[in-house]
Amino acid sequence: MHRFLTISAGRAAAIALALGIGLVGCSSASSEPAGSDGPGASIPGGPAASGSTTVEGTVTSSGLYDATWTWQPGNAADPGTGGITVTSDKGAFGNIAVINDGSITFTSGAPELSQNARYEGTGAQVVLKDEVPCAFTLDNDVTGSTDGGVVHLKGTLTIHGGVFNC
Repeated sequence: MHRFLTISAGRAAAIALALGIGLVGCSSASSEPAGSDGPGASIPGGPAASGSTTVEGTVTSSGLYDATWTWQPGNAADPGTGGITVTSDKGAFGNIAVINDGSITFTSGAPELSQNARYEGTGAQVVLKDEVPCAFTLDNDVTGSTDGGVVHLKGTLTIHGGVFNC
């Protein structure tokens, strides 16, 4: 006795559509830029910076750590809670996150700063595009969560392009 698998016309169309989407996603015609690590590669929960993402501007820090921070190609640029990974002129990495309400979080592995400390503050001037913070201007103090130390941040960073279409 032979058993035959029967598929309705609607189910066959759905299967064909799913296979077609899978093939397009794996082909070179994918919308992900070549060489990109894709979403979440640089910062947990956030997209990696890709060839189509740039960040312009600088932020200076003073107080516990005097430096000028800039974004470098390959660093993450995730508006909002993921933040923008920046590099200081002294070679330390840092992350600046600003959300819609102007809340600021700054973290860095710079040896002059307390390890594992989050420096937090408020009052950033935020430019939103479709509810996504695509640019911000700082002239604010942020206070360390573990040491109570203060770092003053001043400058502007603007994200262009990327998955958030800033």
